Amino acid sequence: MIRWDSARALRTEIPVPDSLLRLGQLCEEALACRQAPRMLIDERFARFAVQRHQVGPLLYAAIETGRHDTAPGVCRLLAASYHDSAERRKASLMQLDRIASQFSARRIRWMTLKGAAQASQLYNDPVWRNSADIDLLVARDQFAAAFDALRDIGFAAAYPRMPASRLLKHSFLRAFRDVTLIAQDDPRCAIELHSRLFMPRDRRASGLQLKILDARLPAPALGPDLAFYIIAHGALSLWVRLKWLVDLVPLFNKLSAGEKLETREYARRSGAENSFAASLLLLRKIFRSVSLAPLDSWLDEKTQESAVRRRLLRYAASIGLEREAGRSPFDNALISLQSNWLLFEAASTRISLVVRAPGSSLARRFAEFLTMTSES
Repeated sequence: MIRWDSARALRTEIPVPDSLLRLGQLCEEALACRQAPRMLIDERFARFAVQRHQVGPLLYAAIETGRHDTAPGVCRLLAASYHDSAERRKASLMQLDRIASQFSARRIRWMTLKGAAQASQLYNDPVWRNSADIDLLVARDQFAAAFDALRDIGFAAAYPRMPASRLLKHSFLRAFRDVTLIAQDDPRCAIELHSRLFMPRDRRASGLQLKILDARLPAPALGPDLAFYIIAHGALSLWVRLKWLVDLVPLFNKLSAGEKLETREYARRSGAENSFAASLLLLRKIFRSVSLAPLDSWLDEKTQESAVRRRLLRYAASIGLEREAGRSPFDNALISLQSNWLLFEAASTRISLVVRAPGSSLARRFAEFLTMTSES
């Protein structure tokens, strides 16, 4: 049985691969937080950063310091990753401008989550934050209106696909928390349209309200509510990719001591304190420069709790996977249910999750079935 007698012992016992620790050090160097030991970066390690953990642009910034030895082809691979991120960011901002105009004309209340807007708040160079999809959050009572607005500017439902009937489509949308849409003129551009932040609908899970920056592209303001949301989102992914964990480094370094304590209060009210603690312990393991005071003493105490240790080991195993395909919440419904169960511990939240998740999954499959039937 593992003994968790101190924070020092914990740091040595969390089973995180050395390659991931090295990658964390290089990301910290890119962020100008802490200089990494000089190391050789070969092509396999570069692909590990680009493909597995999606932090290629940050690794590119680290090798530009000239301190590290790089194998042939590494610079080209990482430069391509950086330029691809730049192009995706440019395309996302163009799409967000179109969406802003459409939503404004229809008086739809919305904000963009993560992605391009968050990158500009956290990073000196927003391109360092590699983003794939555009995440949008709209008011629940305007979910169908937002879906129609996106369809009218050239987006089509991809998952689940929707039947042509307006009545059926709007009936299904009432059962879903989110829908994926793809730009018909650019299949690489995907939108995740959300009607609420989390899957369960009880008071605890629905209690988080993100403060919005008043701008043409409304986005969450930096603060403890956003910090908790980013941690909760990462925990729901079981921290399978480093790119979500690295967001917390500049974010926590920007928060005041009082705001960090308030972040913990959001976790307590949401019934997610153990996952919150485990996430920060994983963060502290990989990124030594992150400023978590005044939470450090509380985290040291939480290391003694079995519920925190179980989550921490699960997150470490997930982020340490050599390949994530089929073993992450993104492509495995049972793992997604497990990650939600681990995050939310309140009985009311778990009941809401168990009651609603199967119905939503069945509704998605039925929508797909009706669409396929109508097309055949």
